[in-house]
Amino acid sequence: MNASLLFIATFLTQTAEPVLFFRASGDGKQVVARLPENAKVMLPKGRLTQEQGETLLVVSLVDEVTKKSGPAMLGKYERDGNALTFTPRFPFEPRHSYRATFRVGGAAGMGKTVTREYHVPPPPPRSPPRVVKIYPTADVLPANQLRFYIYFDRPMRGGKEIFKQVVLVDDKGKVIDDPWLLDEIWDDENNCLIIYIQPGRIKWGVLLRELLGPVFVEKRRYALVIRGTMRDPQDNQIGMDVVKKFRTTSEDRVRIDLSRWKLSAPKAGSMEALALDLPKSLDHRGLQSNLKVFDARGTRVDGKIAIGTDEKSWRFTPNHPWRKGAYHLRVDGRLEDVAGNTPLRPFDLDLKAKKLPPQKLRLEFQVP
Repeated sequence: MNASLLFIATFLTQTAEPVLFFRASGDGKQVVARLPENAKVMLPKGRLTQEQGETLLVVSLVDEVTKKSGPAMLGKYERDGNALTFTPRFPFEPRHSYRATFRVGGAAGMGKTVTREYHVPPPPPRSPPRVVKIYPTADVLPANQLRFYIYFDRPMRGGKEIFKQVVLVDDKGKVIDDPWLLDEIWDDENNCLIIYIQPGRIKWGVLLRELLGPVFVEKRRYALVIRGTMRDPQDNQIGMDVVKKFRTTSEDRVRIDLSRWKLSAPKAGSMEALALDLPKSLDHRGLQSNLKVFDARGTRVDGKIAIGTDEKSWRFTPNHPWRKGAYHLRVDGRLEDVAGNTPLRPFDLDLKAKKLPPQKLRLEFQVP
């Protein structure tokens, strides 16, 4: 009989004594304490405060080295008759030990203390996590490439070690030193890592670039490598290195030029896609959120977006057939290319250069 079942059996057969056990719940584990039938406890029934609950029951993480109890865990205490239940705010973690101490006063239980420990077993093995997509998808990038998006099939474990598990390798197989901006950024689902090249090694005239040089040199081959040791929160490793190879062109230090975009209008009454072809790769997330279609009255047209090969094309399919008339594609000034340039300005602005005239952030088109 395992420890949890033994505690439950004790609970069922020895109600004259205080009993303590761990049990499974919908969100993980709970700690349940059973008061003797004739114990006098001056606590209300129902939900208790942390302070009230700790007068009887304290649950702590056990230090793996010293075997001593840590601070009391925060959680929810509830009293139902003679049963006191503690649900931790955060689930017990696999491979850790926890200690519950139950102190009972009153006429029948004066001085009674019951202690139980529970070691959380490792989670059952799962299939290894996978890298499902890396952006930019192009295999030719400017030497001042700014960021990478790495998508996984599940939430992953964060931490400083990530900047050693995601590395850049040059054409001689050497790992590039200190290429990253050490800001760990994940999307809302925690399954996309957004990792930036250190801007100080991209911008001209910055001390870091002068000392260490640029991360990438034009007309060279490189690889982005995600180490197989990268893990999910349950300690499952990817298992094998994932490699994205690419080569570099000259640095792109000009703003996005909308005059070079090619927009092809659909026909009225159809569900054809509005087609936009681009002269260079743009940031894929920006293409999803920073281009919007409006009709002549300024009403936004709802529809679905598709992004093409190397993020050099954009297609918009409306939810309803096109109506004949005037439309325009509105461009948010925050849209970026893969080097961080926007329609408003280049990423690395030369303050001594001649100021460029503003460009209109909308493309007009007619649906015939």
